[in-house]
Amino acid sequence: MKFRNIKFAALITLLPLFVFTNSHAEPTDRNEHYETPVLVVGIMVDQFRYDYIYRYWNHYGEDGFKRLIGEGFSFDNANFDYAPTFTGPGHASVYTGTTPAVHGIIGNSWFLKDTGGRTYVTGDSDVSTVGSDSDEGEMSPKWMLSTSISDELRLHTNMKSKAIGIALKDRGAILPAGFTGQAYWFDYTEIKMISSSFYMNELPDWVNEFNARDLPAQYVSEPWETLLPIESYTESIEDDNPYEGRFRGQDRPVFPHNLPAYADSSDNGIFANTPFGDTYTFEMAYAAIEGEELGRDEYTDLLAVSFSSPDHIGHRYGPASKEVQDTYIRFDREIARFLNYLDENFGTENVLVFLTSDHGAAHNPEYLRDLGLPTGNYNRSETEDFLEEQLTEIYGFNPVRTLRSTQLFLDHDAIRANGVRAEHVQRDAAEILISVNGVAGALTADALRSGTFTDTVNQRIQRGYNPSRSGDVIYWVEPQWFTSGRSIGTTHGAPWSYDTRAPLIWYGWDIPAGNSTLPVGISDIASTVANFINIPYTTGNTGQPMNHIIYGKK
Repeated sequence: MKFRNIKFAALITLLPLFVFTNSHAEPTDRNEHYETPVLVVGIMVDQFRYDYIYRYWNHYGEDGFKRLIGEGFSFDNANFDYAPTFTGPGHASVYTGTTPAVHGIIGNSWFLKDTGGRTYVTGDSDVSTVGSDSDEGEMSPKWMLSTSISDELRLHTNMKSKAIGIALKDRGAILPAGFTGQAYWFDYTEIKMISSSFYMNELPDWVNEFNARDLPAQYVSEPWETLLPIESYTESIEDDNPYEGRFRGQDRPVFPHNLPAYADSSDNGIFANTPFGDTYTFEMAYAAIEGEELGRDEYTDLLAVSFSSPDHIGHRYGPASKEVQDTYIRFDREIARFLNYLDENFGTENVLVFLTSDHGAAHNPEYLRDLGLPTGNYNRSETEDFLEEQLTEIYGFNPVRTLRSTQLFLDHDAIRANGVRAEHVQRDAAEILISVNGVAGALTADALRSGTFTDTVNQRIQRGYNPSRSGDVIYWVEPQWFTSGRSIGTTHGAPWSYDTRAPLIWYGWDIPAGNSTLPVGISDIASTVANFINIPYTTGNTGQPMNHIIYGKK
């Protein structure tokens, strides 16, 4: 095996002696600028709130999160610099180095202005499933308007580098892999990993071999118990509480979760809603490294791994639950195993790792209400009725086409036919929306296209606005209000810190130990990776590289 940074290995034991925290000190014995790591590993944990690192700190081992924090460089004020904060936009923003305003992924699905229909973020009926007989593989990155760093790496090396995206969710694998990599995701109907004809004609042997192991059947063969004694999970609320959802057939949402019984009614795919979905994803990552021989030649390879199970678990149980706590305690052990694997097979100094999330999560509104904290549930259908009534009274006709999520789409044909200016209707609609209980603010498309904002929330809304795909008015709700009627678990999507703040840790390669509280955006990740591996920025890049902060330079 060929490594390009052996001289750095002697320094790795000294890293704990050096801390670069917003200083201007120069790291010593660094790699030459032209050198690059053999492998870049991007780790995204779906619905990973920043505070989970420290909330469960005392339960973590020494070789997982504590190793990343102790030996890596942590950005403690990293935020998604746009809204809405959903899985699709999150993965696209990390790997394209820009925001929905440019890459076009404005949600997990969105309204199509031209047809009046709806599209799924990676839906593509022009391609077919590879690896199963279902339609779960009719997916591609066709809706993304920018290259990803996976694409730029492949272009830079004349397609000699490999780039692979892996996740249970299709969007968690496809958007990072981009247009030229390989993407693999989980078929929840046939309980195995699949791909799309967009990427390949048949699954590689190593994927078929991985599927043949039938790991899901193993994961649902025993109940889900807490890894540590449940009485030690004092950082979470009582296990038996009214704020959590249940598996089908379950009477109460409490440990132990009898997976063998629930699998009978929900099939073996139920494991994806437990921490064992993370274990499965890690196993697929090991298989990809070995099967594709990643990091084994002179060309840098990229592995993008997204862990979807924490999002499934978080939505069902909420941030205060023991289930979420157990998920991250187990994930810490899996991260430790993975870091040890990288060290043993490549040497930590030859691999660049970054770990982040695609969004955070709000606390359950019923839980907060019981504690006397500000919260609420916004009702979209009632708002749409009210908006139509008020605008019809003003203009004498109904100019509303539809209200989707927190976006208003106007009927421009009706507006033109009645001789009304669209920007006037937008303005009046925004004023009406702001009067609705729970709505914190609203911005018109006209303002979003031409305005310059200094307020952080307004800036996030503007960066999430794409003129060809977004609505005529974008609005958002008050902090800790839900945009759905959910009374259990949690949701996300807001421009507030609980949804936008994310962990961001760099580790391995040329990374000194340290941390920074300087504000950085998630869209800054791609250009930082590009600088580390000496490749062009993505076609839509608007992010600013963080390398100078990591190295303590102005």
